[in-house]
Amino acid sequence: MKNKSRLRVGLYLNDPRANTLRLVRCLQLWNMQYRSIWRDELADLKPGDVDVLLLHGGWYGIDRVPGQNQSDKIQHPENRRMAAAVRTFVRAGGGLVGVCAGAFNVVWLDIIPAEILRMAGAGLHSLEVADERHPIARGVIRRARGRKDRRWNPVPILRLNGPIFCPANPETMVFSYDWERRLGAVLAGGHGQGRAAAISPHPEYTPAEVSVAPNNPVAMEPLMPASAILRNALFWAAGRKPPAA
Repeated sequence: MKNKSRLRVGLYLNDPRANTLRLVRCLQLWNMQYRSIWRDELADLKPGDVDVLLLHGGWYGIDRVPGQNQSDKIQHPENRRMAAAVRTFVRAGGGLVGVCAGAFNVVWLDIIPAEILRMAGAGLHSLEVADERHPIARGVIRRARGRKDRRWNPVPILRLNGPIFCPANPETMVFSYDWERRLGAVLAGGHGQGRAAAISPHPEYTPAEVSVAPNNPVAMEPLMPASAILRNALFWAAGRKPPAA
């Protein structure tokens, strides 16, 4: 894997109202370099500009104007330019990580092929381990001691109506929402020379914020253990081994 001093993250900002303060908090706590990449700048993204592009939550489309029905795909010229830039960036070796709406976009861009189920659900959810060997799961999962019905404890995490994935390749599933590993929550896969991760829930919230999310103030307090999913995904997508937490 590549070995550089600090990870360079491009934090995508779809509009001035984008709720990215919790992502910024994580990047600061993890000592990552980051810079904003606004919507009107995304089409100018070039391979090598950053190590990994991070797509925030909300509701927006890079390659489309998202409609209520996913088959209603409307594209403007700016959508085609932005989508081409992101695909080129990843194919050339860049990393891509999407959270919630960002995860929708990773799949819509066909960087990780999957079908998407849209189902409402806001609050604390549990993730099941689908691939315990994947680097994104490192430091997140814990053995279920004294249990015969499961090997790993569920991972608590906040979901805010995030997508549910049915991946074309089941091996891209790292975490699922169900025991049978059919309803994907976190996907990870290669695209050209690059890598991408689609994270349906929100690992950037603290325990106190979960109870009243998403309208509570942002506080500098300990993150949930599930935050390591995002940290690991950023390093993995960039082809980097994370330093000790």
